[in-house]
Amino acid sequence: MGPITVFEISRMDLQEVSTPASASITDVEHLSSYNWLEAPQDKPTIAVPGSPALWSAEGVSPHLKKDSGLIYIAQNAARHPASPLEPLFRALYVTHPSFNICSVDVVTDRNNIRKLLSFVDPSSARNGLEEFTINIEVTKNTAIFCREEAKTMEYIGPHEFRGYGHEFEKAYTVTQVCGSTGHHRIISYRFSDLNFIVRHETDGYINIDTRMPSSKAKNPAHDDISSMLGALSLSSAKNNPITSPTGSKLIIKEEGKVVPLESTLEIKTRVSHKPLDIQEIAPQLWVSQTPKLVRAYHQKGTFQKPVVEDIAATIKTWEARKQNDLRKLAALIKKIISFGKECDGNAVLRYNAERDRLILSKATRKEMLPKDLYSKWDDVYNLDKGIGAQDDSAQESEIAQTGQKTISTIRTTRDSHKATIRIGGIDYSIDTSKMPYFGSYVRHEKASQPQAAEIIHGPINLFDVALKGVESGYRQCFRSLPSDLSHYHTLFQTYKFLNVNVLSNLSIDQVIANLKAGKADYDPEERQRISGNKSLARDTAFQLLHLILYPQYGDETKDKMKLFNAVMFVVSHPGTFKYRTKRMIRVAYEEQFGLTLKQRPKLDQWEKGGNADDEIDVTTDEEPDYYFSSDYDSF
Repeated sequence: MGPITVFEISRMDLQEVSTPASASITDVEHLSSYNWLEAPQDKPTIAVPGSPALWSAEGVSPHLKKDSGLIYIAQNAARHPASPLEPLFRALYVTHPSFNICSVDVVTDRNNIRKLLSFVDPSSARNGLEEFTINIEVTKNTAIFCREEAKTMEYIGPHEFRGYGHEFEKAYTVTQVCGSTGHHRIISYRFSDLNFIVRHETDGYINIDTRMPSSKAKNPAHDDISSMLGALSLSSAKNNPITSPTGSKLIIKEEGKVVPLESTLEIKTRVSHKPLDIQEIAPQLWVSQTPKLVRAYHQKGTFQKPVVEDIAATIKTWEARKQNDLRKLAALIKKIISFGKECDGNAVLRYNAERDRLILSKATRKEMLPKDLYSKWDDVYNLDKGIGAQDDSAQESEIAQTGQKTISTIRTTRDSHKATIRIGGIDYSIDTSKMPYFGSYVRHEKASQPQAAEIIHGPINLFDVALKGVESGYRQCFRSLPSDLSHYHTLFQTYKFLNVNVLSNLSIDQVIANLKAGKADYDPEERQRISGNKSLARDTAFQLLHLILYPQYGDETKDKMKLFNAVMFVVSHPGTFKYRTKRMIRVAYEEQFGLTLKQRPKLDQWEKGGNADDEIDVTTDEEPDYYFSSDYDSF
C-alpha cells in the first residue's frame, strides 16, 4: 500500500508566519568533510577530512572539450544507496566523537533547502519550480531530510552535449586526494530559531593563507580549525587509519587536510553572451555559505580568463533583501517537522506541480541510518545523566583493532576481482564483482584445490550473452538473441543463477524515468538541443522486460497501468528503441497480461517497418514526442 496523505501545504498557508523578526544564518561553523573515493561498488569508501580540489589557473589552455562520461547527480545516493546520509554522520563522529546531535533541529543536504525555498519563491528556481520528493525521518527532536532523485548519475555519450562545466573544473583545479570523485562539506549554523547541519558539495578552494601547504608537504602547518582536529590533518598515506563500522559497508580512511570554509568556492560556466546574474545562484551559495565564486564565460568552449570573486557581502545583501521569503521558509520547515512527528517520525514530502502544493504523507520504509547511529541520540542523554560513558582509550583501541582487520580488505583493487574461468571449455576473463556467484565459486575452488592450475566450471546457458550484457550494457542482449521469448526466460534464469541484480533495485517509476532519458531536451544555458541518453534508455528496456516477466507489485492495479504505459512508450519511440526491443517488450506484455480491446489497437498502430537486423547502436535524430494513452492515464 502506498503512503497515506496526511497534510497539504499551500503557499497561502505561509502568509501568516510566526517566526523571529530576522530569518538570517548565524553562528556558521565547519564541522567535518570527506571525499568519495574510487572503489568497488560493494566497498563504498570515503576519506575524512578529505580536501576539495585546489584552484589553479596557471598554464591552462583556454579551449576545453565538452563534458562526457559519467556525471554524478547525487553521488551519495549513487555510491551508497542503502544509506545516502550515513557518510555525513560517520565523518561528523570521526571529527567530533562526542557531538551532541540532540541539539540539532534539522540535518539535510543543501539541495533540499533549495527545493523548499523554490516552493516559497518560485522565482528563485533557475529552471522554474519542478516536482520534487524529500524523505523525512524524525528521531527525538531532530528531523533528517534525505533527497530523492529519479536518477543519481548519468552517462554523457560522445555525441551528446551537456556543456563544459565538469571539464572546466578538471582543468582549473588540482585534486588533493588521490582517487577522489567529489568533496562534501558538513557545516552547522542557526537559521531563524532552528539549528541546522547542512551537507553540500564543494567545487574547490583557493589558497588564501600562504602558510597553507600544498598536498605534497609532509608536515602541513595547521590552521585554527585543523589544530583542533589534530590527527585528521593528514598528508602521508602510509599511516592513515582505515575503519569499517560494525554492520556497515561504508569504509572510512583518515586522509586529507582541513580546508577552512572561508576559502571554498563554487564554479559556474556560461556562454559569454548570457551573463550569469548573482541572483540566479544566490540561493545555492546562501544555503552552503560559500564565500567565493568563479563565473567562467566561454564561446563554444573557448574560455575567457576566469576570476575568483569574493561574494560573501553580496550574499548577505541578498539575505537582507529576501527576509520575507526566508521567514516563510523557516515557517515551512517548522511545519514539516511538526507534521513529520505526527506521522510517527516517518514521512515523505512531495511537491505536486499540478496542484501547486506540498503533500506530506506518512510512509513505511526502512530506517535511513544504520542502527548504531540512532544510539547517538540516546548516548547524549546517557552522558547527560552520567550513564555508560566509555573510556576514550578503550574507544581508540576498538577503532584501531577494527581498522587493523579492515586494512587488508580495503587494499583490494579492481584487478583482484578479475578471474580467468574456463566455462564450457572456453576461457573467460570475468569481473567477479559484477557476477557475485563467481566470487564465491572462485574462493571455494581455491580453498578446495589450491594446487589447481586453472578454474573450471561447467556450461552455463547463454553465458556469452549474459556476460556481454553485464560488460557492455543490457541492450546488447536484445541484439544477441532471436525474437523468441523463451530465450529471454532462459537468460533471466542465468542472471539469477549468477546473482546479477538486473533491476539494480530500481522501482517501476525509476525504470520509466530512465526510459524517458532517451528523449532529447533543450539546454537553456547553451541554447542548444541536447540529444537523449539512448544507451541508458535501451539498457533500461531490458530491465522493463524483466519487470514484465517477473512483476514486483506494490499496488497491482496501478503497477499494471504503469507497465502498459511503459510498453506504449517503448513501441512508440522507434528512433530510440529498435525492432527486436519493441517486439520482445510487446510479446512479453501480451503473454504475461493479455491485451484489452482498447489496448490492442494502440499497440497495433506501431507495428510498422523495421526488422531484426536493424539493431545498430547509433545516435539517431530524435523522434517526435508521440502522444499515447492507455486504459488509464498514469504515465
